[in-house]
Amino acid sequence: MSFRYRTVEHQFEVVDRGSTTFRSEHKFDLEALQPSRFFIRNWFWTGSGAEKEPIPEVLCEIDKWGFPKHRIHGPLVIQNRNRIVVVDLGRTLAVGETDVLHFRHKMKDLEGSFEPRFQISPTAEISERIVIRLVLPDWKGLRVEFKKFSMVTKDVLATSASTATRSMAGRVNFEEVVDGLADRDVGYRYEWRHDDH
Repeated sequence: MSFRYRTVEHQFEVVDRGSTTFRSEHKFDLEALQPSRFFIRNWFWTGSGAEKEPIPEVLCEIDKWGFPKHRIHGPLVIQNRNRIVVVDLGRTLAVGETDVLHFRHKMKDLEGSFEPRFQISPTAEISERIVIRLVLPDWKGLRVEFKKFSMVTKDVLATSASTATRSMAGRVNFEEVVDGLADRDVGYRYEWRHDDH
């Protein structure tokens, strides 16, 4: 492992009531465990149908020459549902040095293959906390569950019904904060269903 995550924040939003447009943001507060310049971001996408899937945007500071400090290095790699990008951090971080990496994704599902869940499977040690947010249309009969699962066996370890933390203008927000992560083999996910079809 090249990095430890001090904190991570993940947010997923279903933009439209028909579940064809999606946005997500992912923020990693990194600490280098060995001299490292490149960060590999891995994720899964169950949607389909976009003619050309966009590369995620990296939000960062600008250097003294006017260029972004963090840049996607190479193309977006797509293999079935797996997605991979490599990010050049702009410099080699020494052991113990920190940086914040912030992604914004825009996604489409025009063929209706998207599976209504938002899953976080940590790939490195998270020493402080993970924040997981979900933003959905205020569908009729919306039911949202938050699940903790084993990344080894895929068994669900705990399930709880989620209540919206905020609602406004036809949107509902959910948030879970997990502190003091000790077990690296545990993942988290939101699952939802509704009657508004």
